[in-house]
Amino acid sequence: MTDLQQPQPSSNVSGYRYVILDVPLLFETNKLLRFMKHTVVVYCDPQSQLTRLMKRNHLTQAEAERRIGAQMPLEQKRKLANHVIDNSGDSASTYRQVCKLHTQLEDSLDFLAVRLLALVTLTGIGGLLCIFMKRCIF
Repeated sequence: MTDLQQPQPSSNVSGYRYVILDVPLLFETNKLLRFMKHTVVVYCDPQSQLTRLMKRNHLTQAEAERRIGAQMPLEQKRKLANHVIDNSGDSASTYRQVCKLHTQLEDSLDFLAVRLLALVTLTGIGGLLCIFMKRCIF
């Protein structure tokens, strides 16, 4: 997993099939969506969302409700996402969903053309460097 502040632009060229970016307010700001081939929303029922936020951030119920109210509703995010992980159940259920999505993304041929183009380009540059080096040395 990577952080938005430290993107890894070479990840696709390096052989990774996908990169996970945790982008707060991705749908609300709409600035990075055009760069995303797949989007995933991790969803839970509203009561669980409230309870988890209060516990994680040590907020009162009113503070947590204000924070949730300032965001786009999860139902709307679910409609905008390409993939949804339902995190309302137990951890085993969430794990199975994540594994299924991982398999789908790993088996995907998305960006195959970009990877092949990068490989051909790097090979071509490497070949040119070899030719240049041979001419300079001999």
